[in-house]
Amino acid sequence: MYKKAELVSNYFATIYLTFISLLQSVALSQLVPIIITYFEISEHPWTDIHALPLALMLLIIFIVWHHYAIGIFYLRWFPNIIDTIIPFVVSIGQFFLVSYLTISTSVSDINIDRWTLGFAIFMIVGSFAYFAAAWRIDADLFLNIMSKSNADIHCRYIRKYYNLAGFSILGQGFFAFIIVYMHNSELLLVSLILFLSHLILSEYFLMSTFKAHFVQSIDEFDGHAE
Repeated sequence: MYKKAELVSNYFATIYLTFISLLQSVALSQLVPIIITYFEISEHPWTDIHALPLALMLLIIFIVWHHYAIGIFYLRWFPNIIDTIIPFVVSIGQFFLVSYLTISTSVSDINIDRWTLGFAIFMIVGSFAYFAAAWRIDADLFLNIMSKSNADIHCRYIRKYYNLAGFSILGQGFFAFIIVYMHNSELLLVSLILFLSHLILSEYFLMSTFKAHFVQSIDEFDGHAE
């Protein structure tokens, strides 16, 4: 059991984050020149409605990388084709979203309607990455760093955390569909607030619940080993 746990922990730490980091770097390299162009030609860059999809896109890239970075510490399972499909689908979705933000001569070149529709689809599809994490986590693969009882508690925390996060992202996807239906791009400001709230609340839950238990479990395991 310890050998399996060691094998999987090495997989998550070296392969998964490297893979997702490369994909997010490509997405960011496409987005940054667009943001620079936007600030160069926009007369009111901080109040222009076209800033909303740019801000949301930047936040998407940040959150995707951040949550995968968290995952290498707190998630473990044996990899399969799902672990290739999900990052590629997420990244392809990001590339499509960035393509709708391309600026040629004016900020009005940004296709907010198409971007919002793509954003809605992206969020709904992306929510399944959270649900997959909650479903696939394996307590036995933590036994090289904590006891079985603590591993079971950790996995219960993880399932709660990722299921809640998944429903949060899913709900935001449906809200984006409402924006598309209403043809009211100004409501993207609400999406931005919801997305920031998702990040802040998920961090709070992380710091106040399973991180403390995770660290304590490792310390107890090390103390018993000594």
